[in-house]
Amino acid sequence: MNQAIKDEIIHNVLEIYSNAFEHGISDIGVFTCGQRYPNLNILKLTVIDFGVGIPAKVRQFLQNSSILAEEALNWAFQPGKTTRRSRVPGGTGLNSLKNFVKSKQGKIEIYSHDGYALIDADQELYQSAPTYFEGTLINITIKCDVNYHNFIEDELLF
Repeated sequence: MNQAIKDEIIHNVLEIYSNAFEHGISDIGVFTCGQRYPNLNILKLTVIDFGVGIPAKVRQFLQNSSILAEEALNWAFQPGKTTRRSRVPGGTGLNSLKNFVKSKQGKIEIYSHDGYALIDADQELYQSAPTYFEGTLINITIKCDVNYHNFIEDELLF
């Protein structure tokens, strides 16, 4: 990978960690693992926190406990949405992460409390999950092939 691709990946991955630490409110922190598969030109990353979860955080922020998990996850991935209450400017948000992963022909898979999301270049699926995950687990897969990195086009997404 060239340095520009590395920098772009690092910038977007840091947003995941920032969200996990700031919004997850986990007493035990954040767990992560990842691997780059050079022969496949892909990077896989998993980030887990055992905090409040995205659906619960959105319900609390919107002061609406009846919002379904799928609606809360969909809300969290829309442009300009955040559960931050302070005036301190934040990161680029989950919408930016979604656009980045889609532009790299990648995939995001999220399990958060009673919600599940699958986002890739072809679909955005938000649904209430039949199982419950305490916290938030995010799996990300992105192509690390220079052919999937058109920086002029990507800059328009962010």
